[in-house]
Amino acid sequence: MKQELETENKNVQQSAGQVNNLVDADLRRPAQMDEDRRQRLEKLGALRLTTATEVAPEVSSLSVDGIGFFALDDVHAIKAKAKQGKTTMLKVCLSEWLRGSQFRVKSELEEPRILWLDTEQKQSDVKLIISDVLSMTGVDAAYVDSHLFLYGLRKRGFDGLKDDLVLLISEVHPQVVVIDGIVEFVASFNDEGGAKQLIHRLLCIAEDWHCAIVNVLHTNKADEDHNMRGHLGTMLQQKAGTVLECRKLDAVITVSCSDARHEEMPAWSIMFDDSGRIVDADEQRRQQLEAHKAELQQRRQQASAEKQKERLDYALLCIRDHGGSISRKQLTEILMKKFGIARQTVSGQITGWLKDKSLYEVDGNVHASDEIALAF
Repeated sequence: MKQELETENKNVQQSAGQVNNLVDADLRRPAQMDEDRRQRLEKLGALRLTTATEVAPEVSSLSVDGIGFFALDDVHAIKAKAKQGKTTMLKVCLSEWLRGSQFRVKSELEEPRILWLDTEQKQSDVKLIISDVLSMTGVDAAYVDSHLFLYGLRKRGFDGLKDDLVLLISEVHPQVVVIDGIVEFVASFNDEGGAKQLIHRLLCIAEDWHCAIVNVLHTNKADEDHNMRGHLGTMLQQKAGTVLECRKLDAVITVSCSDARHEEMPAWSIMFDDSGRIVDADEQRRQQLEAHKAELQQRRQQASAEKQKERLDYALLCIRDHGGSISRKQLTEILMKKFGIARQTVSGQITGWLKDKSLYEVDGNVHASDEIALAF
């Protein structure tokens, strides 16, 4: 009996203790909620901008004809179909960062440190980046090694690449980060949640480390589709300060700005010469554009001539069917109905046919030949 009473007392005490704990927790909860709210508001307050807020001017890492692009504290994108010159274009950018200027592209940074992560090519191809840049710039190997930090990460898994990136940035302290193959940082480029998380993290890294992060991503496979692939491409498109596109026509690679938060970078072109060196190709691109323009003009003229011939042939058929003569008014009505064109257009065409002697007119009647016209 005594033992039962002791057990019952113990249970009562435990229940009372639990009740007291719950009461204490309830009492503490409002205070904790107030503290959480205060801390959250404090963090948000640090992000508020007012009329007195001073914001540092944007710093571009490169420029073309005085128009800056690839700004620090932001993410950017380079897009293209496969084998359209993305890496070649980046070699030119790298040369400018290391040497200062080349062609129409100019560095806006003083001796920047560049972190370059290649997630797609084998080591021998990655090494060609250094070889080509040495050839293009003429700077010595020691300077390149002290300013370029190039890593071939094709064998690294996507689950570790983000941590690799942060670790290398913390070690190198670069002003520019190039990720040639950002798709390897996610399990799938169509994973919307993973894409949002990655791009958000890149934005935070760019601001925290005061660097530009340039991401390379393929566009969709269809020739007419120039959007970057999947949800990853959509998120990158939305957040990128600059989106450049590389297109290759014959041997000429043209770099243009498809999207920019501020002023768009002017297009520029490069190509490989007979010796395999990357050279300026703006003149070749100008010639391509002129040839394309002339070709389009020729096609338009040909299409117009074919359309005119079709209409004239039909007009001659109408004249024949009406015994060799038809009133201009009636011919106008027939052609309007047949080809669905305005009266003014038909009238102008008939006037032109009369002027070049394709048709003849006497007393308001149109004839197919001057002999028939003279007979009336």
